Amino acid sequence: MRSSSEWVSLGEAAKIIGVHPATIRNWAERGDLPFRRTPGGHRRFRRSDLKEWLIRHPPHPHAHEAQLVVQSALGRTRLEIADRHKLSEEAWYQQLSEAGREAMRQHGLRLMDGLIRHLTAPEDDTGLLMAREIGTVYGRVLRGENLSLAMALRGYLYFSDFLLEAVLQMAETNAGRAALDWNDILRRVNTFTRQILLSMIAVYEG
Repeated sequence: MRSSSEWVSLGEAAKIIGVHPATIRNWAERGDLPFRRTPGGHRRFRRSDLKEWLIRHPPHPHAHEAQLVVQSALGRTRLEIADRHKLSEEAWYQQLSEAGREAMRQHGLRLMDGLIRHLTAPEDDTGLLMAREIGTVYGRVLRGENLSLAMALRGYLYFSDFLLEAVLQMAETNAGRAALDWNDILRRVNTFTRQILLSMIAVYEG
């Protein structure tokens, strides 16, 4: 039996992988990264699993900046979701069932991973392929919830705007010292979100 010293906290796992703790949490929730829970309900990750992850997913240049953009947008999204009163005023949100909302949340986690891939390795088609796939799933879920195409697009744009705002805010904060060309990052975000939109529309028109 392996020693319990092999198991590390979520924060330690994030340091080992080199990503934000929220990203580790997302991977764990989706079942992409094995973990166990302590009696108190805290996640613990095995060092050997983290090392294997690093071998299979070598870090890309500028991955840190991409993580910051995505985590900033994710944080804003969580704040909006927590503010039920504000969201409840949106007609598209009112029409979603609890199951529909949960489905969108789960696929939203995958969207963030796909965007990180696209930002860090735009020459690799994996990120855009994930965008097409996610857009198709979004379209099916929202159409299944009986949302019109106009309402579905309003809902998507409501949250995708957070990504654009995150890029703009980070560009201002890191002006003159950032390693990345923020105009280029903005173009990549637009390419990614546009692909999702096109896939959503294709579902409604199909």
